[in-house]
Amino acid sequence: MSLPAPYYDDGEGIVIYHGDCREILPQLESVNPIDNMNTLLLTDPPFGINHASGHGASWENTTIANDDSLEARDWVLLYLRFVPAIIFGTWKMPRPDNVRQVLIFDKGPAFGMGDLSFPFKNSYEEIYIIGNGFCGSRDEAVVKGHIQISWESRGREHPNQKPVSLMAYLISKHPARTIVDTFLGSGTTLRAAKDLGRKAIGIEIEERYCEIAVRRLAQEVLDLR
Repeated sequence: MSLPAPYYDDGEGIVIYHGDCREILPQLESVNPIDNMNTLLLTDPPFGINHASGHGASWENTTIANDDSLEARDWVLLYLRFVPAIIFGTWKMPRPDNVRQVLIFDKGPAFGMGDLSFPFKNSYEEIYIIGNGFCGSRDEAVVKGHIQISWESRGREHPNQKPVSLMAYLISKHPARTIVDTFLGSGTTLRAAKDLGRKAIGIEIEERYCEIAVRRLAQEVLDLR
């Protein structure tokens, strides 16, 4: 099977494919094998918890694709097992193998409604660091100060959207020339990669999020200094 045409290609190294990453990646490698030494996998995969929330949002009471198990996440990690990786996750499910460090992404006070009868919110996510080649200043494992707008009416475009500044910070910790996001969502990883002058490949199974990612990539480059 031949590789499908990109959903988006800016001609400067930022490319989006629409489809299931388990189908796209083998086809992609058959045309242009991934350089393990110069590639970083940075992705926010389905957590396998069938999460549905977003009261009042257009995605209210819906789940993201493949969130019924960890199968999609673990397939990608096995397929790209020689590629260094930064993977988001939750304490509710088993962590990936070979994790070198766990970061805590403090999402701030506006997130984490969860069980309203319980006196604590789930206002953080885990970030798993896998593989080699990471560099930069030796920072704390609790990552703060990256705030995502919590309301769709104010600009949030995906139920699991991450701040561009957070993804840029994570990318800055590895010198890889190409960033791969196999669960692209609304395109934050590619937006951050473009702003930092890196090449990037994104794969997204839901076309409505491909459309959003393309629109965000068409915006002017943000100043992340």
